[in-house]
Amino acid sequence: MTKGSIIIILLAVVTVVILSFLAIKFLRKRENNRLLKGLNDLNIKKNNLESLPVMVELGKIEDIAKSEQLENKLKSFKERYQEIKEVKIKKVDDMLVSLDLSIERRDLKEYADNYSEIEMELDEVEVSLKDILKEVEEISSYEDKYRSIVTKLKAKYRFLERTFTEKETLFKDLADVIKMQFENISKRFNDFDKVMEEKLYNEVILVVKSIDTMIDNLDVVIREVPDILLLLNDLIPGRIKDLNEEYHKMMEEGYPLGYLDYENNISDIEKKENDIISRAKVLNITDSLFDLRTILEYLDNLFKDLEIEKDAKKKFDGLNEAFNSKAKKLDKIVKDIYAELDDIKALYHLNEKDLEIIDKLNLKLSVIIKDHKKLNREIKKKEVSYQKHNITIDQLMQRLNDISVEFDEALRTLGSFYEDEKHSHQELKDMKELLKKCKRRLRYYALPVIYDNYFVEEEEAHDAIVEVEKEINNKPILIKNLNMRTDTARDLTLKLNNTVDEMLKYAYFTEILFVYSNKYRHNEDVLKNLNKVEKLYYSGRYKESFNLVLKTIKLYDDDLYSKVNKFCRG
Repeated sequence: MTKGSIIIILLAVVTVVILSFLAIKFLRKRENNRLLKGLNDLNIKKNNLESLPVMVELGKIEDIAKSEQLENKLKSFKERYQEIKEVKIKKVDDMLVSLDLSIERRDLKEYADNYSEIEMELDEVEVSLKDILKEVEEISSYEDKYRSIVTKLKAKYRFLERTFTEKETLFKDLADVIKMQFENISKRFNDFDKVMEEKLYNEVILVVKSIDTMIDNLDVVIREVPDILLLLNDLIPGRIKDLNEEYHKMMEEGYPLGYLDYENNISDIEKKENDIISRAKVLNITDSLFDLRTILEYLDNLFKDLEIEKDAKKKFDGLNEAFNSKAKKLDKIVKDIYAELDDIKALYHLNEKDLEIIDKLNLKLSVIIKDHKKLNREIKKKEVSYQKHNITIDQLMQRLNDISVEFDEALRTLGSFYEDEKHSHQELKDMKELLKKCKRRLRYYALPVIYDNYFVEEEEAHDAIVEVEKEINNKPILIKNLNMRTDTARDLTLKLNNTVDEMLKYAYFTEILFVYSNKYRHNEDVLKNLNKVEKLYYSGRYKESFNLVLKTIKLYDDDLYSKVNKFCRG
């Protein structure tokens, strides 16, 4: 290493040391300035609190402290201020000295603890001083403040006095009591002037509060008493009178109104009215108007309850009459069924299930009628309203309707035996007539040949009709077999009728079309076809002959072909 290099290194080291020293010194100075600023801020805050014009404000009330009360109050303020100044602020001064020493010793922890403690002490001093100033300000301005309040109260008082005078007749027996209250308030105004004169600060507040309370109460009295008296003397007594008439009339007519507890409720209302009257005489009408309106609303609702009960009775009477009528009809039906049951058994083959259902339904009906009698006994006791009885009669009516439906179903089952038998008799008559008609038609038309299957079908239909006659004459009748035989005979008879219809239809139209086509015999194809038609017709193949003659018509007249084809096949 050269001499020059060593010199450069030494210079660099010296430079770093010097810069480090300067930096440390700068940081210490800045930290010291911060600490000193905190100390200075606390001193400023303390000095500001010391400079608050507490003594100046105390001097203002010293001039008006002519009463023992205010003198005691003033003395209390001075003692509190003296304690703050000589004890608390002096303590802060000592703490500030300690804070300054902690800066010199550079004891940052001690500084932080002392700083926080001083801040709390100064805040406490500030609150105490401001409380004194606030109380002092209130006392120094109390005269103007309360005179202003009383001026407004006097204006309200005069307004109430005029209102009362204009409507005095509405207050009736309470007019004298209200006048006395006006006099009492007037005396309290005089009391206010006296306590203001004597500088009785505590009494001023009490007098003003009492005047304010009395006027507020009087305001309510003047607004509500006319309505209270109207309700007490006219509306409620009139409503109770009407209710009494209606209630006792309905009781005489047998309405069960015990559930309303009417007499006890009216007695409670009268007690409440007496209480309201007693309190009104000393101008205590708290909640009186609300209570009276509630009473009036209750009486109105009571009227509605009576009307509802009358409507409920009308409904009950209607339902009860309908129940009795229906129950009587069902009872008669059951008796009629039992009276004819032996004859029905002799005529028809009935199973045990068909007969058991009648016994079960009869038992159900007996239970319903028993429950209805129980309801009538409950009505005679007059303990339950018709509104509740309607629920019961509705349920009974529903049960009766249900059993009526079951009876109808049972009667349809029993009645269907007779109806089925009657229907079979008619069907038998119709089938015999249709069989005769088929024979007459065939004889009338005298076809050259009759289908072989016609004779088979005729025999089958005849045999089936004979079977129906056997079932009808067989006692007791097995309805199931009779219906089956009747259905079979009817189907076979209709089948025979269809066969006859088909033969006659094709034969008849073949004859007509054959005659019509004769005039076109000069046409070889027509002539050829007509010869075939004639052979088919006389061999009994009527449908084939009809189809061929129809096909022949198409050779000379398409329009006629379409019409005939549509008519016959449609």
